[in-house]
Amino acid sequence: MVAALLALALAATPAQPAWRVDAHASGTYAVDYGAESDLVDGQASGRWSWDMKALVFGPGTDTDLAVLRMSVAESSAVVLTGGTPYCRPPATALVGWVRDERVGLYFDTRRRGFQIDHPFGSLLTGCHVGAHGMTLYDGAGPASTRIPRGAFRPRRDRSFEDTWTQTIALDRSHDPGQDAHTFAATATITVEARRITRRAARRLALRLRSTPRTPRA
Repeated sequence: MVAALLALALAATPAQPAWRVDAHASGTYAVDYGAESDLVDGQASGRWSWDMKALVFGPGTDTDLAVLRMSVAESSAVVLTGGTPYCRPPATALVGWVRDERVGLYFDTRRRGFQIDHPFGSLLTGCHVGAHGMTLYDGAGPASTRIPRGAFRPRRDRSFEDTWTQTIALDRSHDPGQDAHTFAATATITVEARRITRRAARRLALRLRSTPRTPRA
Protein backbone atom coordinates (compact mmCIF):
# COMPACT_ATOMS: atom_id res chain seq x y z
CA MET A 1 0.00 0.00 0.00
CA VAL A 2 2.81 2.43 0.96
CA ALA A 3 4.73 1.63 -2.24
CA ALA A 4 1.62 2.15 -4.33
CA LEU A 5 0.93 5.52 -2.71
CA LEU A 6 4.55 6.62 -3.21
CA ALA A 7 4.45 5.65 -6.88
CA LEU A 8 1.18 7.56 -7.29
CA ALA A 9 2.66 10.66 -5.62
CA LEU A 10 5.75 10.58 -7.84
CA ALA A 11 3.63 10.18 -10.94
CA ALA A 12 1.56 13.19 -9.93
CA THR A 13 4.66 15.37 -9.40
CA PRO A 14 5.10 17.65 -12.43
CA ALA A 15 8.34 17.19 -14.34
CA GLN A 16 10.97 19.83 -13.71
CA PRO A 17 11.26 22.27 -16.62
CA ALA A 18 14.34 21.95 -18.82
CA TRP A 19 16.25 25.06 -19.93
CA ARG A 20 18.95 25.64 -22.50
CA VAL A 21 21.16 28.54 -21.43
CA ASP A 22 23.64 30.30 -23.71
CA ALA A 23 25.94 33.02 -22.41
CA HIS A 24 28.40 35.09 -24.44
CA ALA A 25 30.82 37.77 -23.29
CA SER A 26 33.48 39.79 -25.09
CA GLY A 27 35.57 42.84 -24.40
CA THR A 28 38.68 44.92 -24.99
CA TYR A 29 41.15 46.89 -22.91
CA ALA A 30 43.82 49.46 -23.75
CA VAL A 31 46.48 51.21 -21.69
CA ASP A 32 48.62 54.15 -22.84
CA TYR A 33 51.67 55.41 -20.95
CA GLY A 34 52.52 57.92 -23.66
CA ALA A 35 56.08 58.58 -24.87
CA GLU A 36 57.51 61.07 -22.39
CA SER A 37 60.73 59.06 -21.81
CA ASP A 38 59.90 58.70 -18.12
CA LEU A 39 59.84 55.48 -16.12
CA VAL A 40 57.40 53.61 -18.38
CA ASP A 41 56.34 54.40 -21.96
CA GLY A 42 54.25 52.71 -24.62
CA GLN A 43 50.86 51.17 -25.30
CA ALA A 44 49.19 47.81 -24.75
CA SER A 45 45.83 46.36 -25.71
CA GLY A 46 43.90 43.13 -25.52
CA ARG A 47 40.64 41.55 -26.58
CA TRP A 48 38.84 38.43 -25.42
CA SER A 49 35.61 36.49 -25.75
CA TRP A 50 34.04 33.46 -24.13
CA ASP A 51 30.91 31.39 -24.74
CA MET A 52 29.03 29.04 -22.43
CA LYS A 53 26.37 26.47 -23.23
CA ALA A 54 24.50 24.95 -20.31
CA LEU A 55 21.64 22.59 -19.50
CA VAL A 56 19.45 23.43 -16.52
CA PHE A 57 16.64 21.49 -14.84
CA GLY A 58 14.15 23.00 -12.47
CA PRO A 59 12.85 26.47 -11.75
CA GLY A 60 15.94 27.40 -9.76
CA THR A 61 17.93 27.88 -12.98
CA ASP A 62 21.06 26.20 -11.65
CA THR A 63 23.54 24.56 -14.04
CA ASP A 64 23.24 20.81 -14.44
CA LEU A 65 25.85 20.56 -17.20
CA ALA A 66 27.94 23.26 -18.92
CA VAL A 67 30.73 23.70 -21.48
CA LEU A 68 32.85 26.75 -22.25
CA ARG A 69 35.33 28.14 -24.76
CA MET A 70 37.50 31.26 -24.57
CA SER A 71 39.90 33.14 -26.85
CA VAL A 72 42.35 35.94 -26.08
CA ALA A 73 44.58 38.15 -28.23
CA GLU A 74 46.95 40.76 -26.77
CA SER A 75 49.75 43.08 -27.86
CA SER A 76 52.19 45.27 -25.97
CA ALA A 77 54.80 47.91 -26.72
CA VAL A 78 55.27 49.02 -23.11
CA VAL A 79 58.92 49.45 -22.08
CA LEU A 80 60.91 50.69 -19.12
CA THR A 81 63.34 53.58 -19.47
CA GLY A 82 66.11 52.48 -21.79
CA GLY A 83 63.91 50.27 -23.94
CA THR A 84 63.72 47.25 -21.64
CA PRO A 85 60.44 45.37 -22.26
CA TYR A 86 58.05 45.97 -19.37
CA CYS A 87 55.28 43.49 -20.22
CA ARG A 88 55.12 41.21 -23.23
CA PRO A 89 51.98 39.10 -22.97
CA PRO A 90 51.46 36.10 -25.25
CA ALA A 91 49.96 37.08 -28.57
CA THR A 92 47.08 34.59 -28.36
CA ALA A 93 45.57 32.04 -25.99
CA LEU A 94 42.72 29.66 -26.63
CA VAL A 95 40.53 27.20 -24.76
CA GLY A 96 38.31 25.13 -27.05
CA TRP A 97 34.97 23.75 -25.94
CA VAL A 98 35.65 21.96 -22.65
CA ARG A 99 33.74 20.61 -19.68
CA ASP A 100 35.01 21.68 -16.29
CA GLU A 101 33.35 21.41 -12.90
CA ARG A 102 34.37 25.02 -12.24
CA VAL A 103 32.19 26.22 -15.13
CA GLY A 104 28.67 26.99 -14.02
CA LEU A 105 25.72 29.32 -14.01
CA TYR A 106 22.82 29.93 -11.68
CA PHE A 107 20.22 32.61 -11.05
CA ASP A 108 20.52 34.26 -7.66
CA THR A 109 16.88 34.95 -6.76
CA ARG A 110 17.78 36.98 -3.66
CA ARG A 111 20.13 39.40 -5.44
CA ARG A 112 18.25 39.08 -8.75
CA GLY A 113 21.11 38.40 -11.11
CA PHE A 114 23.10 35.60 -12.74
CA GLN A 115 26.24 34.13 -11.23
CA ILE A 116 28.51 32.78 -13.98
CA ASP A 117 31.83 31.14 -13.16
CA HIS A 118 34.73 29.80 -15.18
CA PRO A 119 38.45 29.30 -14.40
CA PHE A 120 40.02 30.69 -17.57
CA GLY A 121 40.13 34.43 -16.92
CA SER A 122 43.83 34.09 -16.14
CA LEU A 123 44.48 33.71 -19.89
CA LEU A 124 44.31 37.48 -20.11
CA THR A 125 47.72 38.36 -18.62
CA GLY A 126 48.80 41.61 -20.29
CA CYS A 127 49.47 45.11 -18.98
CA HIS A 128 46.89 46.19 -16.40
CA VAL A 129 44.50 43.35 -17.13
CA GLY A 130 42.06 43.05 -14.31
CA ALA A 131 42.90 46.51 -13.04
CA HIS A 132 40.28 49.01 -12.01
CA GLY A 133 37.41 46.55 -11.67
CA MET A 134 36.91 45.00 -15.13
CA THR A 135 35.53 41.57 -14.20
CA LEU A 136 33.42 40.12 -17.01
CA TYR A 137 36.31 38.14 -18.53
CA ASP A 138 36.20 36.02 -15.34
CA GLY A 139 32.46 35.43 -15.56
CA ALA A 140 29.81 37.55 -13.87
CA GLY A 141 28.23 38.17 -10.51
CA PRO A 142 24.66 39.17 -9.70
CA ALA A 143 25.71 42.79 -9.23
CA SER A 144 26.88 42.88 -12.88
CA THR A 145 23.80 41.11 -14.27
CA ARG A 146 21.06 42.64 -12.18
CA ILE A 147 17.52 42.04 -13.39
CA PRO A 148 14.48 44.12 -12.38
CA ARG A 149 11.95 42.27 -10.28
CA GLY A 150 9.50 40.43 -12.47
CA ALA A 151 11.63 40.63 -15.62
CA PHE A 152 12.65 36.98 -15.31
CA ARG A 153 10.35 34.48 -13.61
CA PRO A 154 11.90 31.01 -14.03
CA ARG A 155 8.82 29.20 -12.76
CA ARG A 156 6.57 30.70 -15.42
CA ASP A 157 8.57 32.27 -18.26
CA ARG A 158 9.32 30.39 -21.47
CA SER A 159 12.39 32.42 -22.45
CA PHE A 160 14.63 35.25 -21.35
CA GLU A 161 17.45 37.28 -22.92
CA ASP A 162 19.33 40.35 -21.75
CA THR A 163 22.68 42.06 -22.33
CA TRP A 164 24.75 44.03 -19.83
CA THR A 165 27.71 46.35 -20.45
CA GLN A 166 30.69 47.18 -18.25
CA THR A 167 32.80 50.21 -19.20
CA ILE A 168 35.83 51.78 -17.55
CA ALA A 169 37.67 54.94 -18.70
CA LEU A 170 40.35 56.60 -16.56
CA ASP A 171 42.37 59.66 -17.52
CA ARG A 172 46.08 60.27 -17.05
CA SER A 173 45.63 61.67 -13.54
CA HIS A 174 44.10 58.61 -11.91
CA ASP A 175 47.33 57.14 -10.45
CA PRO A 176 48.99 59.84 -8.27
CA GLY A 177 52.66 59.27 -7.60
CA GLN A 178 53.12 56.92 -10.56
CA ASP A 179 53.64 57.36 -14.27
CA ALA A 180 50.52 59.07 -15.58
CA HIS A 181 48.61 56.84 -17.98
CA THR A 182 45.16 56.26 -19.43
CA PHE A 183 43.25 53.02 -19.10
CA ALA A 184 40.06 51.99 -20.88
CA ALA A 185 38.11 48.73 -20.93
CA THR A 186 34.69 47.73 -22.14
CA ALA A 187 32.80 44.46 -22.18
CA THR A 188 29.34 43.06 -22.77
CA ILE A 189 27.70 39.86 -21.58
CA THR A 190 24.50 38.33 -22.93
CA VAL A 191 22.52 35.56 -21.24
CA GLU A 192 19.77 33.74 -23.11
CA ALA A 193 17.61 31.09 -21.46
CA ARG A 194 14.77 29.20 -23.11
CA ARG A 195 12.58 26.26 -22.17
CA ILE A 196 13.11 23.08 -24.16
CA THR A 197 11.32 19.73 -24.27
CA ARG A 198 12.56 16.74 -22.33
CA ARG A 199 13.58 15.10 -25.61
CA ALA A 200 15.57 18.18 -26.65
CA ALA A 201 17.15 18.23 -23.19
CA ARG A 202 18.32 14.63 -23.58
CA ARG A 203 19.85 15.43 -26.97
CA LEU A 204 21.56 18.52 -25.57
CA ALA A 205 22.90 16.55 -22.61
CA LEU A 206 24.44 14.00 -24.98
CA ARG A 207 26.14 16.74 -26.98
CA LEU A 208 27.47 18.51 -23.91
CA ARG A 209 28.71 15.29 -22.30
CA SER A 210 30.59 14.43 -25.49
CA THR A 211 32.71 17.56 -24.99
CA PRO A 212 36.19 16.68 -23.61
CA ARG A 213 36.96 17.50 -20.00
CA THR A 214 39.67 20.00 -19.13
CA PRO A 215 43.02 18.16 -18.98
CA ARG A 216 44.40 18.06 -15.46
CA ALA A 217 48.09 18.49 -14.66
